[in-house]
Amino acid sequence: MSAVERVDWKALPARPCPVAGSLDLLGDRWSILVVRDVMNGVRRFDDLVGRLGVSRATLSDRLRRLVSAGILVPAPYQTDRGQTREEYRLTEKGWELRHVLIALREWGDRHALGDDDVPLRLVDRESGHDVQLRLVDAETGDEVEPRRLVYVARAAPHRRRRR
Repeated sequence: MSAVERVDWKALPARPCPVAGSLDLLGDRWSILVVRDVMNGVRRFDDLVGRLGVSRATLSDRLRRLVSAGILVPAPYQTDRGQTREEYRLTEKGWELRHVLIALREWGDRHALGDDDVPLRLVDRESGHDVQLRLVDAETGDEVEPRRLVYVARAAPHRRRRR
């Protein structure tokens, strides 16, 4: 196994950082809760307001930001009264947040719930078996203990010069 050169965190500038960039986009509770609910089938504005208990102005702002970031896309639907309104659907970019939400749920089950709260189970729809996130070696598929991880710098991507 080759040795890896560890990143010196003290020598790095604060940005660009993928964690900081992600938090800039999703860093408030409402954004990630909107994504969670849309992922679970709550897609209409009034349903989101009622489910989340968020103000209409805050929800409008978060939906605008999530659409602008390419995480949600508005889709028209017809109300019972024949009016056309918009509901929100996740883009592929939005669906890629599922692992983040699963990790937050697992952590929250262990550390944020009170003694009387019942944790949610995440199960495979076909087998009914519980599932959980795991870190695996990209080459072998073997599970990796999180405390063994280190960050290493990637080679800078080749960028074309602007003319």
